[in-house]
Amino acid sequence: MIKTIVVPTDGSAHANKAVELAADIAAKYGARLVLVHALLRHTRAHEIAPLLEGTPLPAALTEKLQEIQDASLEAAMAASSFEGGIVFLPVPENVLKEIGAIILDKARDTARAKGVDAVVLHSVDGEPAENILAAAEHENADMIVMGSRGLGSIASLFMGSVSHKVSHLSKCTCVTVK
Repeated sequence: MIKTIVVPTDGSAHANKAVELAADIAAKYGARLVLVHALLRHTRAHEIAPLLEGTPLPAALTEKLQEIQDASLEAAMAASSFEGGIVFLPVPENVLKEIGAIILDKARDTARAKGVDAVVLHSVDGEPAENILAAAEHENADMIVMGSRGLGSIASLFMGSVSHKVSHLSKCTCVTVK
């Protein structure tokens, strides 16, 4: 019997599909759904903005994301006139937390719309695979349902994908959604 399902979400298309599938399973079995969001550190503002499309956002958050995008573009242009290279301006932690809360709320709403009553939200900071595995162990999960690809980054080419690490190291059943 499936009692607890952990679903990591970064708001990407694959993660959203994983939330839908996990919610369908949870509704069928009366399982508890644990939604986990790892703060989107090392993610550029322009990569975050599409995750929030169609979601009503506070004006201050929209404005802050645009300011970060504009500042990144200006810094890249300035750097290219000197030495060249990639310029990355980090998104402030308070903005990442607000974005994470919005992503989790949207996933919770999806689960509730599919008939899941027991939904737990966790926002975590740090390496995503480690946090997902820790959440699964802490929650005594019977299953992890996650997207095969999230936002991704160049770093994932060198370190391997989060879904691969979780699937390999998890003690419970893992379902990867495309």
